[in-house]
Amino acid sequence: MNFINKIKSGSGLVFIDKISNWAGDFSGQRHLSAVRESFVALMPLIIAASLFILINNVLLNGESGLVGFLGLEGAWVRHLQEIGIRVYNGTLNILAFLATVMISYRLANSYGEDGITYAIFSLACLFVLFPVTIPVTAPTGEVFQVSGLISGNESGASGMFVGIFVALISTELFRKVSASSKLKITLSDSAPPSVSRSFNVLIPMILVLTLLSLFAWSLSSLFNKNIHEIVTLMIQAPLQNILQGLSGVIGLLLTQNGLWWAGIHGASIMYPITETPLLVAIQENTAAFKAGLEIPHIVTKPFIDAFGFMGGGGQTIGLLIALWIAAKKSEHRAITRLATPGMLFNINEPIIFGLPIMFNPVLIVPFLFTPIISIVIAYAATAMDLINHTYVLVPWTTPPVISAFLATGGDWRAAVLSVFLISLSVIIYLPFVFAMNKQK
Repeated sequence: MNFINKIKSGSGLVFIDKISNWAGDFSGQRHLSAVRESFVALMPLIIAASLFILINNVLLNGESGLVGFLGLEGAWVRHLQEIGIRVYNGTLNILAFLATVMISYRLANSYGEDGITYAIFSLACLFVLFPVTIPVTAPTGEVFQVSGLISGNESGASGMFVGIFVALISTELFRKVSASSKLKITLSDSAPPSVSRSFNVLIPMILVLTLLSLFAWSLSSLFNKNIHEIVTLMIQAPLQNILQGLSGVIGLLLTQNGLWWAGIHGASIMYPITETPLLVAIQENTAAFKAGLEIPHIVTKPFIDAFGFMGGGGQTIGLLIALWIAAKKSEHRAITRLATPGMLFNINEPIIFGLPIMFNPVLIVPFLFTPIISIVIAYAATAMDLINHTYVLVPWTTPPVISAFLATGGDWRAAVLSVFLISLSVIIYLPFVFAMNKQK
């Protein structure tokens, strides 16, 4: 009995069913779904911001961009950069606010509640937890505590973990407290319904806001910390440390591509866990580059997309080229032609479910290990300064090679490396394509 028959046998099928059921339950969990769907809804804004970051850092940068290369200068460059900065301020720099509102809205709707009321309330709760004052350094070097300001570290991607937790916790607290009939203010029947609803939630809002305000005050008074520092220390920093190590990113690739092989949308499952720390990493890299500091992170979202997901999960651009070169079966050639346009933009569902890669015992080894080999090589090349760190956020749909060039701020060496990695992936996939040709 061969491997595929073992999978189709009773024990193998039960095991696969258990994985599929678990993944389905995990993916469909109410709170995780709210987080995932909210990030998907915000994706157009993130892509729009990445476009202007790309223009400012690759084209309009006076040192390493096209403007600097051509020796162009003048006030018009700064004016054009200001356009991109304004877009950044209205998108990525308030991502924590946007995520809080969207997650609360989605979660409230899943309970059948008024999403708008919950979204507005969660944003108010987020502001309640912000520090009353923040330190500001004067040109003389003196540090002042200033009130009424919000740091970009709290409003942008770095503050998204706090925004996520506030959205989930405030929504659940508000929903449970609002369910108590004793806390509702009953008006006469002549009052407009909208006014009655507003008064019904007045006391629950006051109670939850007071509770969160007391919590924030306790952190500040007893521990001299704010919620952002606590979350960074306990959750964000450990997750970033895991993903910045080779073992962590290898574990991510194995898990995500393993789920894809099992027919489960791996990116969708891992999205709520990995998206925030990877976005924080690229934002910190961008800020460090602008400040002329050493870029801190190797692993970012664009790094994984540009060097490990070329053609989509499993580094399937190599499989596509190998199929064009060596596929002999008419059905394989047909799906290759069909899948090519999407795969140029890293969309590979047609080949995963059409070839298929899913449950394909021949392709499991290259599908799991080709992206790992590529990421290890790219990680080593970055660590040895053979290529630039990624510090430009580019959309995941950017075609291979181009994405590596743009994400590293126009580093031609990164483009050459991606061409090499594609060639290596073709070499890895070719023997397995030959094996598929011999299958009945």
